[in-house]
Amino acid sequence: MAYGRPDGPHAFVRLEKDLKEGNIPSLVLLCGQEAYLTDHYAQTVVNRFTEPASRQMDLAVIPREKLTNEEIRMAAETLPLMSARKVIQISGFINQNGKYPKAYEQEKEDIDGFLAFLKEIPEGVLVLLTADAPLTTGDYNKQSDGRKLKKLQTAVKKAGGTTYDFTPLDRATLRSFVAKRFQQAGKTCTRDALQTILNDSGYENRYVDYDLYALENDLKKIIAHSGDSPLVTAEDLEGTLSVNPENNVFAMLDAIGRGRKDQALLHLNTLLEEGESEFGILSGIVRQLELMLAARELQEEGRTVAQSAAYLEKEEKTARFRAKKAAETAARIPAVQLRRMLKDAFAVEDHIKSGLMESRLALEYFISEA
Repeated sequence: MAYGRPDGPHAFVRLEKDLKEGNIPSLVLLCGQEAYLTDHYAQTVVNRFTEPASRQMDLAVIPREKLTNEEIRMAAETLPLMSARKVIQISGFINQNGKYPKAYEQEKEDIDGFLAFLKEIPEGVLVLLTADAPLTTGDYNKQSDGRKLKKLQTAVKKAGGTTYDFTPLDRATLRSFVAKRFQQAGKTCTRDALQTILNDSGYENRYVDYDLYALENDLKKIIAHSGDSPLVTAEDLEGTLSVNPENNVFAMLDAIGRGRKDQALLHLNTLLEEGESEFGILSGIVRQLELMLAARELQEEGRTVAQSAAYLEKEEKTARFRAKKAAETAARIPAVQLRRMLKDAFAVEDHIKSGLMESRLALEYFISEA
């Protein structure tokens, strides 16, 4: 995922504002890379416009495998019973592979007829469309069928509807997301605790399988751990936040740079105790050393720490705070030492694979020789 700052407010911020102001049209398309936000706000829109007592009548959920033009037109014929609007929900109209529902892919149904219907939505009816997050590249526009989503977005716009495209959250929006979850639970969060959550979760790390679903789960654990206290502190994060293992890898390399190999061994032990595999740790070491070496070489050419961090952020697609940490750590270790450490890390991998050394012993040896 790319984590650059979007142009203007993030889609979820716009949607929250539009919901608050009652500025939701009769046609809404939710899509984008953040599947959590698509799912969450689809349910939010349904809850906002339909009453629980009459939801069975006022909400028509049409599965994509059963979707036809006739099915959707029939659903739009009845007005809401007790709700603000009759909601027609069609989830995954574009699936993870960028495909339309089966009937439209096989041309048993007229896709242009469906798109034409979007311009004729009766008053009192809200059509809620969603598109699944891309499965392969993380970007619809890089898929062969990305044009289908673009065509759908164009049709929604021409019909007077609104598309909310949920891109990955940048740091400022991520902070708002976390703060809002605490606010909804009736809590506030100390600045230190909030900063720790942003830095230590794996959300901004493209090498870690950690998305908003994982973050939401961690926040629920943190809220439960804080008990009746209205304030979430750093102590509430202990044992509840799924700490990004690369933070300990950075700390380990930083300790080596400061000549504290005893601390580096402690960080290695922490990683192993948390269940990280030796190969996973070694892979993290190699990634961080490559970033640090790139930063250090720039610094030895006359770039400042800040300039080398900016390079990592832009060219290596590294999250801002991680680029800053890599550049700062690299500033304490000469490039010649970083090159040797990187070469040794590859040698350690060969030693482990060949059975020459036991994996844990090989990592400890790497630290002692760094």
